[in-house]
Amino acid sequence: MKYRIVITGQIRTTVESWDFRKLLNQVCCPNFGRVGEEGIREFGAMFFHPQERDKLEPQIAKFKAACKVPPLIVSDLESGPGDMILGAARFPHFMGVSQTGDPDLIYEVGRIAALEAGELGYNWTFAPVTDLAKDQDGPVVSSRSPGHTPEYAGRMAAAYMHGLQENGMMATIKHFPGDGFTSWDQHLTTPVNPLGRAEWFAGPGSIYRYMIDEGAMAVMPGHIALPAFDDPDERGLYPPATLSRRLLLDLLRGELGFEGLIVSDAVEMGGAVGFMNYYDACAATLENGCDVLLFPRIDERFYREMEARLSSGKLTLAALRDRAARVLALKEQMGLLSGLPAVVPAMDRVHSRKIARRVADACMTVVRDREGIIPAAIGRNTRILHTVIMNGHGQYGELFERLHSELRKRSDHVDQWIDPGPDRLFEAAVEGKYDLILCSIGSQLSYGLNVVRLHDEVARNMMGGWTKLGTKIIFVAHFHPFVHKEYEASIDTIINTYGDIECSAELLVAKIAGDLPIGRILRAHD
Repeated sequence: MKYRIVITGQIRTTVESWDFRKLLNQVCCPNFGRVGEEGIREFGAMFFHPQERDKLEPQIAKFKAACKVPPLIVSDLESGPGDMILGAARFPHFMGVSQTGDPDLIYEVGRIAALEAGELGYNWTFAPVTDLAKDQDGPVVSSRSPGHTPEYAGRMAAAYMHGLQENGMMATIKHFPGDGFTSWDQHLTTPVNPLGRAEWFAGPGSIYRYMIDEGAMAVMPGHIALPAFDDPDERGLYPPATLSRRLLLDLLRGELGFEGLIVSDAVEMGGAVGFMNYYDACAATLENGCDVLLFPRIDERFYREMEARLSSGKLTLAALRDRAARVLALKEQMGLLSGLPAVVPAMDRVHSRKIARRVADACMTVVRDREGIIPAAIGRNTRILHTVIMNGHGQYGELFERLHSELRKRSDHVDQWIDPGPDRLFEAAVEGKYDLILCSIGSQLSYGLNVVRLHDEVARNMMGGWTKLGTKIIFVAHFHPFVHKEYEASIDTIINTYGDIECSAELLVAKIAGDLPIGRILRAHD
């Protein structure tokens, strides 16, 4: 059933009594890392970046105490709680969760995220991602996507959304009108979704219609243009959805019938503020349909600049009151204005970790095995080389140590090389020094990097022809799920793990050795 914000007469009367700055504060969601404890004041919402539980708890409490109107406490629980609440249960990336193909299991991951975060006072998350993984080089989507077909992605994303919302956590589907069709990064520039109207309605549009019909409470537009439904400006440029009345009001609210909350993506991203002046973008975001402005730079200049845009007509008081009324009405419907404390069931953290292990086990998949070398027998005398061809390999020390440790439990002859270069790898493979080479390969998604493929000097390890010299080689893509597409010929055997959590190395080695079964059906991508 569609979610609908209902604004009562009392809510409208309340917001009409507020002055400009109080209205503006109610529709802003800054991030705590920028505001800091010294800048705490009343806002409608606050986003908290990853920290340990004992640090988050007093910060959230202090912010809530500063707000006369109970606030929304926000995080990015895209795949369980552990990436945002350090020490909580960590799960594989969302594509891995989706790759399990088990809606009941995915619902449980959402439930765990809602309850573990709810204990700290969180009540809103910017998840799930509903972007389709169409462009293998897309630097924003990749392993965050639930899938590459709208039917499958929609079902899996809906399961996670229900797990969140039925356990007290408002979910947000993103990034409208659909990332994943371009290799441009909206953190840096304004990507263009190239789909025509019919293609869009059959693809991303069908997911948004489905998720809205399933009860999505919030939508996050991306800084993504959709020319098929919009008009260019005087420069011939199409606006990002965040700034587009045509996309937010005519398409999202009108055509798709969405009546929940619209929250911008971070306004500081290049896709918005590279398109127009920073403060004009903040005003246009609210004026053209967003209810909440994400990550504005809150200082005295911000207020002055926004007051100037009120005076010039770029931001109207009517729009600002409407947005504040929608936020306040939402809070009333969520029970935040009742004055009663939220009741969150006690969380069984042992259960959370069991579910995380179950997901990690179920999602590991043999993507390709042309020579049928999996399972590969590993005994005490098996000579194994674990080599690492990964961007930013210095940040994955724990992953490599766990994998090395698991291999040494089975073999007395394990070497580990990090970024060895193609010549050294050629010598290792051509001379038969090893019975098995296990190669960790790829790059991990992060914001504003502009690329997710293996790149820079480390990519030169794939030169030299060492993969075709007769030694058994198993590649493992721990993060980016599309390594196999780029290296179609040179990689004969590859496993995707869709992330790395505490039990991943143990499960991976057991599956390679044949002690545990491993999936061979790709569900979330091709």
